[in-house]
Amino acid sequence: TSPKPVFLVNPFEELQNANTLDEKTLQDKFIDIINQQGLAPGLKMDSCESRPDNAEIDQDRQKVDAAIWREDLAPTNNKPHWVDQLIPVEFKAWKSGGDYQDPYHDDPTVPGGVVVRPSQLRTKNFEQIISYAELVFAVQHRLAVFMLVVVGRVCRFLRWDHSGAVVTQALDYYEDWQFFCDILWRVSRCSNEQLGVDPSATRLSDADKESEDMTLAAVANRDELDHTERQLDVPPEAPFTFAYVREMFSNSLDKQWPRYKLEVPDGTVKRHFLVCKPMFRAKGLIGRGTRGYVALDCDTGRFVWLKDAWRAYYLLLEKEGDVLAKLKAAEVPNVPTVVCHGDIRDQTTLTSQEWELKNPQPSPSAGPFRASEQPRDGVPSTSSSSKRKWTDDGDGADVPPLKGLDGAKITYREDSPLRIHRHYRLVEEEVAMPLSDFETGEQLVFIIGDCIFGESRVSLSRTLHRDVSGGNILIYPRVIWASGGRVWLMKWTGLLADWEMSKPILDEPAGKFPRQPERTGTWQYMSVALLSWAKLVEICDELEAFFYVLLYHAARYLRSNLEPITLANYLDAFFDQYSLTDDGYQCGTQKLAAIATGRLTVKAGVDLKFDEPMNHLICTLLSWFKSHHVV
Repeated sequence: TSPKPVFLVNPFEELQNANTLDEKTLQDKFIDIINQQGLAPGLKMDSCESRPDNAEIDQDRQKVDAAIWREDLAPTNNKPHWVDQLIPVEFKAWKSGGDYQDPYHDDPTVPGGVVVRPSQLRTKNFEQIISYAELVFAVQHRLAVFMLVVVGRVCRFLRWDHSGAVVTQALDYYEDWQFFCDILWRVSRCSNEQLGVDPSATRLSDADKESEDMTLAAVANRDELDHTERQLDVPPEAPFTFAYVREMFSNSLDKQWPRYKLEVPDGTVKRHFLVCKPMFRAKGLIGRGTRGYVALDCDTGRFVWLKDAWRAYYLLLEKEGDVLAKLKAAEVPNVPTVVCHGDIRDQTTLTSQEWELKNPQPSPSAGPFRASEQPRDGVPSTSSSSKRKWTDDGDGADVPPLKGLDGAKITYREDSPLRIHRHYRLVEEEVAMPLSDFETGEQLVFIIGDCIFGESRVSLSRTLHRDVSGGNILIYPRVIWASGGRVWLMKWTGLLADWEMSKPILDEPAGKFPRQPERTGTWQYMSVALLSWAKLVEICDELEAFFYVLLYHAARYLRSNLEPITLANYLDAFFDQYSLTDDGYQCGTQKLAAIATGRLTVKAGVDLKFDEPMNHLICTLLSWFKSHHVV
C-alpha cells in the first residue's frame, strides 16, 4: 500500500476564496488538487458531467458532477459510468441567487447536529443527491453508498443505506486541510467492502467462465417448450424450459449492465446464481430495494427466479422462504416453490442504529411517543385530496448492535422514524409472467381465481398474505391433466407470490405493538377499511384487494365504454388519490364512493361498464362489497 502523503503546506491554498467561485471552476480546481497532490493514492477523482450514460442504464440520463474510482477503472470520456463508480461527488457553488446551496444545515441543538434545511433550491439539491445514490444502488450490488458533497469551501461526507443517510457536519477543507487529507488517505486504504460494495456479489468479466456460461444459456434451442394455451398430444418430458423464460434471461444480458455471481445460503452451504439486468426494480432508495432477476443456477444450469431485497428486520416476522416452505408442506396450491434462501452474511443497515445512538430512549415519565405521530415530509395536517404514489416497505427481527448500543438484540423503537433492514435473497423454481400478459377476460378471471383459491387454503391454515396486488399475482403455464376431457392441456394458471408481509392470524395481546410499525400493503389495492382507519388485515380485506386487481386489469386492458383519457383519469382518481386528514393518509373519494354505492360512477350519469359477462361479474362483486361495507 502507498505510504501516507506528508504535506508541509496546505494543498488547498488556491481554494481559500472558494466561496466566490462558480461551480465549474470550483470543481476543476478541486479535482486537480486531489489527483495532482496524490491525496487519495490508488484512487482517481474525475469529472463526469459532460455526457450521460446509455439510457439502458439510466432512463433519466443523470450526470453527477464527478466521482471517485479505483485508478484502473477510472474512465476517460467524462461519462458517469455508474456501474464502476466508487464514490459519487457533487459540487455546488456556495450561493445561487443569494440562496445557500448546501441542502443540509448544521444545528447543534438537534441530535446528530445536522438537519435538512427546506428551501426550493436546497430541496432540489437534496433530491438530486438522493437520485444519484439510488441509481448506484440500482446498477451495482451495494451495502451502502458513500458520497462527497462540496459546497464552496465546505464539504460533507454522506453514507446512504436502505434505512436513510448519515451526514457529517460541514468541514472547511481549507481551514482543516490536515484533517480532510487524513480522511481522503484513510478512504484510499479502505477495501471495496468497507466502501459499501457487497462482497457476496462477484462482478464478472468477459473472460470469466461464468460470463460465457450466461451467454451460451441465452441461446435458444429446439427443446424449449411453447407456453401458448392449447391441447397437447402427449405431456412434455421433464425437466423442460419454457421459451419465454430463456427469452427473458436473454433480454436481461444487456451489454450496458454488469454481470454478477450472487451467493445464496442453502442451509449450511452456499449456492451461486448468475444474473445481469434485473427484470424488476422497486423505485425509491429507502425501503426493501427489491430487485428480481431471471437467474442461471450454477449447479443445475436451469433458470430460476432470484429475489434480492432488504427485509425490515424486527422481531417475530418470518423470512419469506420459511413462509413458502410451510405453505408447500401444507399443500397450498398456486404459490412459488423455494429452491434456497437466507440472510446474506449478517448484512444490516446501520443508519437506524446510528439514529438510536444520537437519540437515547426517553425516560418513562416523558410519556409515549409513536413514529406515526411525527409529521412526514413536512406535510401539514389539513384535510385535502391528493394523489399518493407508494414505494415498497419491509418486514422484520433482531440485529447485531453497533459499538455503543447495549444488548444482543435490538427491537423496534416506537419513536424511531427509521427501519432496520437486513439483506436477504430468495430463489424460486418458477419463473412466471406478469399478470398484464393475460390475453382474454376469461383468462384474467381464472388466473385471479387460482390465487383466491390458494389464499383460501392458506386462510384455513390461519395465514394471510397481506399484500395482494397486481404485481404479486403472476401467470405460470402448467401442463395439466383435464380428467373431464381426458386430455393434456397447456394451461395458464395463477401464482400468488411475494409473501414477505404475510402473518399468522393470531389474537394479539392488548398493548402489543404491531410487528411492523406502518400500514402494510400496496396502496392501490388496499381495502377501504384498511385505508380509512387502523385495523388488522382480515380475509375480507384480502378479497377486496383481489377485486381491485381484477377491476384495474379489466379497465386497463379490456374494452370498456370510456374514452382512453377519461378512463386514465378515472383509474388515477380511483387507485392513486388519497385524502389527507388529521389522522394521516386515508382512502381516496372515488374508491370510497364505489364501495359505498356499489357503482363505478365516473361522473353524473356515467358509470364504467365492460362487455358481458365481465360487466356482470364486476357489478355482482361490487354489490357484495357494498353490503359488507354497510354491515
